[in-house]
Amino acid sequence: MVRASACWSLQVLELAMNDANRLRELEAECRQRAVSEREKKWYWLAQAAKYQVQANQKLAFQSEAQTAPDTPEIKLVQWSHVRDERRLMDPLPDGRRTPW
Repeated sequence: MVRASACWSLQVLELAMNDANRLRELEAECRQRAVSEREKKWYWLAQAAKYQVQANQKLAFQSEAQTAPDTPEIKLVQWSHVRDERRLMDPLPDGRRTPW
């Protein structure tokens, strides 16, 4: 079972690498066209940037999936540092308010 799982994950990683390589090739083609087609230079540079980002994301998400644990991720919530009006207390019996 473990060997099959390892084989499966290697195949998935290989597919992601092939996809990323193809995206890098498309990026290079777009950069080449930007040089040869001066009137559409910015269009081809934008396309190249798009393919570059897609290739980076493909590899990043794949490596993240490989290293992710089987348990769900726990995200800590950051509380704001402002006064929470829900926690206001009634005045003390002698009429004073708490300092916080």
